[in-house]
Amino acid sequence: MIKAASVRYQFFAWLIYWLFLLLLNFLYFEGDHYSKPLLALWTVLFTLFGIGLFYLQTRVYRRLVNQKRSKAVLFSVSIILSMCSAYLWGLTEPVLSWLINPEIHEVSMKWDINSRGTISLTFVLAFFSLLYIFSTYRDDSSSPARSRSEAGNGINSGTSTVAVYHKNSLVLLPLDEIKKISVDGNYSTIIDARNRRFELKKSLSLWERELDPQKFLRVHRSTIINRAFIEKIDLWQNYTLRIKMIGLDMPEDVSRRYAALLKKRLKI
Repeated sequence: MIKAASVRYQFFAWLIYWLFLLLLNFLYFEGDHYSKPLLALWTVLFTLFGIGLFYLQTRVYRRLVNQKRSKAVLFSVSIILSMCSAYLWGLTEPVLSWLINPEIHEVSMKWDINSRGTISLTFVLAFFSLLYIFSTYRDDSSSPARSRSEAGNGINSGTSTVAVYHKNSLVLLPLDEIKKISVDGNYSTIIDARNRRFELKKSLSLWERELDPQKFLRVHRSTIINRAFIEKIDLWQNYTLRIKMIGLDMPEDVSRRYAALLKKRLKI
């Protein structure tokens, strides 16, 4: 998750862009058919659509960051996505004008690459993309303050344990004894070999970076299991899987997407 400071950077950057666009519209595009209220409404809708496209881009960037892709890959993807999104963004301009201006009776769509300012909008989205990527890397970097706050929540360097609290005591739980991890946002529920439950403030992306992928398998968008505790795997409906864990009554349902990845990992 991006920290509050990074969210504020994005908010103020988009606000400055909106004010700049509004000023340009008032200076150059106000006329008989475009009053100031209509121009303000058009600017709001146009900016919101751009923010929506940018949000979809951030989902891709975050996944690439979690996969530890190189900065060169992130930069290239950001430029390509920004150009594609800018083209779609530019196509909304005549549609919005048609919707809010009663004097326009038809929509004039031009499909060439720069008919609606694709190049200029690409620079706008690329700027926000790089700002987002920079913020993500900064938030994920290990600062001294973060190291202190997560000292009791991380996997100990050079060991195979994770520090958790149990009955008001700090316990070093061996990773090999973790049976299942369920994550909800930044909070995790851990079940160990004795079916004890531990609560921990730790996100799924951190678990995936720190756990051994040969031992731990992701079977759901919020669940990781230890393959050593798999009792049996049943083929389920619609090409999904159902996994029975040792000592647990409820099986783990694996979606089609994760089932395909799991079959490849387990060579089944």
